[in-house]
Amino acid sequence: MNRIRLFSTTTSLCRAGYSTVEPVHHLVPIRKSALKPGYKELLIPKDDIRSVGYKPKNIQHDRVNDYYENQLKSDLMLRLYEHDSETVIGSKLRPWETDSPYKLYRRARKPKGFYRPQKDIKPVTFKNVPELTSISINLYSKEALEESWVNISTRLQIAQITNAKPKRIYNKSNVLPWKVRQGKPCGCKVELVEEDMTQFLSTLTELVLPRIRTFKGISKKSGDKNGNITFGLNPDDIKFFPEIENFQDLYPNLFGFHITFKTSARTDDQARLLLSSLGLPFN
Repeated sequence: MNRIRLFSTTTSLCRAGYSTVEPVHHLVPIRKSALKPGYKELLIPKDDIRSVGYKPKNIQHDRVNDYYENQLKSDLMLRLYEHDSETVIGSKLRPWETDSPYKLYRRARKPKGFYRPQKDIKPVTFKNVPELTSISINLYSKEALEESWVNISTRLQIAQITNAKPKRIYNKSNVLPWKVRQGKPCGCKVELVEEDMTQFLSTLTELVLPRIRTFKGISKKSGDKNGNITFGLNPDDIKFFPEIENFQDLYPNLFGFHITFKTSARTDDQARLLLSSLGLPFN
């Protein structure tokens, strides 16, 4: 009796077909001592440049990160350190008064002067020196509500400037007078970290902001009281980015966006001190 070899468990005996399962070669034991001299290069680690599977990495020097680690971090530590300082408790939710008969069924009230509970301000030590963690860019376009092709133009503009793939954003509510519908695309956003973040920061502080004549500095009211600073750029300011300036014919419609600098600082004063040391002017 002849036996029929099955190449797949899902293929029946009488059904014509072919196998899509590749042979498993990595389970076969290899004797390294018996390899020919021409095949010994396959045993070199992939992080070695002599290896066949070596992939080159970005070796560009990060000037912003080196400046922070070698000089700015120690200066901030010296400026913000306070001897025998204690943790400052932030404003938390307020309970209702004891004379209220409905306090058991009510939620705690918001803290005075704030929309949400505030974080505790811990003393600055060598472990928690403020640093820039990420840069978030948010682009909301009203024209995208009427013309769908504008969403493509907004994402291409952000991708060209930041060297990162932006994420499309959608409306979360319905506002009929503004022609806003829930679930309709209205722009894009992206969050930059590590090398993309420092590259965008260098371009912004060295090439873009010095060329804007109407820019008088970031307002001191732009913080959220948690160490995050936000400001915006107009469509006329976007043309100063070198990625857009050299290819203005490809981007006839420019859109402004908001930039948020997210830091590990506990207060806005610490965040302004950090960002001003990195080259951002404040008014």
